[in-house]
Amino acid sequence: MSEIIHVDLDGFFVAVERQLDPRLAARPIVIGGQPSTHGVVVAACAEAARRGVRPGLSLAIAAARCPDAAFLDGAVERYLEASAAVDEILRDPHSTGAGAAVEWTAIDSVFVQVGAPVSASAGASGGVGSGGGCGDGLRVAERIRERLKRELGFEVSCGVATRRAAAQIASRISRPRGVLYALPGYEARLLAPLDIGLLPDLPAGARQRLVMERIMTLGDLGGVSDERAKALLGARGPSFVRWARGEDDRPIDRSQPPRSIAREVTLTRADAPEADLAEVVRHLADVLAMRLRSMGWFARTVTLRLRPVASSGTAPRLQTNRLVRSVTLREATALDEDLRAAAASLLKVLWRRQPVGGLGLVLSNLQPTGPQMPLFPLVSQDAARATADTLRVRSGLRVLVDQRYVSRGVLPGYGSRGRVQAGRTNGGRAAERRVERQLPLRHRRTG
Repeated sequence: MSEIIHVDLDGFFVAVERQLDPRLAARPIVIGGQPSTHGVVVAACAEAARRGVRPGLSLAIAAARCPDAAFLDGAVERYLEASAAVDEILRDPHSTGAGAAVEWTAIDSVFVQVGAPVSASAGASGGVGSGGGCGDGLRVAERIRERLKRELGFEVSCGVATRRAAAQIASRISRPRGVLYALPGYEARLLAPLDIGLLPDLPAGARQRLVMERIMTLGDLGGVSDERAKALLGARGPSFVRWARGEDDRPIDRSQPPRSIAREVTLTRADAPEADLAEVVRHLADVLAMRLRSMGWFARTVTLRLRPVASSGTAPRLQTNRLVRSVTLREATALDEDLRAAAASLLKVLWRRQPVGGLGLVLSNLQPTGPQMPLFPLVSQDAARATADTLRVRSGLRVLVDQRYVSRGVLPGYGSRGRVQAGRTNGGRAAERRVERQLPLRHRRTG
């Protein structure tokens, strides 16, 4: 029997904004726009929520209720990059085991299915490590929470059950920063006394309609006939009734690719020359290309981000804004040389010899198919690439790209110092020229 973990990223948008600007840690945060606009609140921190600021509220009313809050426009690209970092941890076999299925339902909501058996004597021994009690889903959930907190600084709530609806409800009632495990066979008993509003995907206004019919708990809804459920909730009514009873046969859809994958490093020195920045970018491209091939996906859009360093008095500080440039290739690819060439071209366009404190590479627009295969595939090259990927993983070399410059960002390396002295081949130059043709004319090199 497999178990499903629902991971709910608590206050995700706010957490990302506070990581980007630590000065916001001491202030209430409202995301959605400025109070002078006609927008609504998209997300708010717990401090603002205690003052009555909630998603969907007018920004003007939010400003009246919480005048000292920092009102932010929000940046979807930053949130996608952060969710890509979360996705990398969730797909790591060290976190979730081999063969785990991952399905994102929102930028801050994800299901993970692990194929661990649950002991028939669940609860008899009472300990997670006893070999009998709660099953591996709970241990995996704890590992996920620990890694996301330690490596990314994100607090999450997790629900573990044998059905996805029960797992999602369990994560909701475990907020904030908790884990709730629904024992197999006891899902209906756990869900029965809970408020009807905890049911996932309930249409707007449906809760009020159900309460008027004296259906206030999940147990009440679980006893409703299919005909009455259709009258109250439409065609999906019978499904909601089954979910309220803990019956949910929807599988985890592992065919959906992540929205993007990314890797970012922070440099200890801001005066890195172009050659060293290019080498860091090359390593980032290699790491992400290997990850694409391991997942069986191909990327079409490459984005490079530079974090400039500004001088404030005598001490340099890392700016919260970033220099960003993207290129969309004509064909999706997972080849090292294509991604290296795209990233190198973006670096030449973006970097203007300013001090750089960090850089990151993002691959998005992921697709299940790549470029058209040639009539006579180069089997030897494919085999060599697969062998190289295997050696990178088995060697266990998790070294810094350059010990002199990189302070954070663990990358598979090729040697004890992580330095690669390799010139561009004819194939690499051709790939770079192909990518440059995808850039706007004003960005192409001349001469």
